[in-house]
Amino acid sequence: MEQKKDDIFKAFTAKAVQRLKDKKVRRYETLYVPSLDQNIKIRNLDYPEIVECTEIENTDDPNASDKYCIYLAVVEPDLKAVAMELKEQGEIKTYPEVVDIFEMSEIADIATEIMKLSGVIGSKKVTVVEELKN
Repeated sequence: MEQKKDDIFKAFTAKAVQRLKDKKVRRYETLYVPSLDQNIKIRNLDYPEIVECTEIENTDDPNASDKYCIYLAVVEPDLKAVAMELKEQGEIKTYPEVVDIFEMSEIADIATEIMKLSGVIGSKKVTVVEELKN
């Protein structure tokens, strides 16, 4: 019995190590944006970036958190570089405002896809397993 518990522990630990390694791998996804008639490439966010996004509160803009998330995650075209260019030209005041190039509905959709890719939103749910009484 003790050997079986030890084997289960070792197997779980090995799986845990692999999961941690897997989570460090950058994942990408291509999305089509109708208003731009163009594809964009997003990447997953890591845990500190997700926390940073969720801590953003702006009473003037309820989508501020989603916009920042998109600002961080869109890698093609490089949204950060586009934001720098637009800020230099005086078109925007803050870098995340570059996300306003998308329609409001697209902002919600893109942010949702980023959260799915980052593992924040999942389709597989944790379920309760009924314990069998001996």
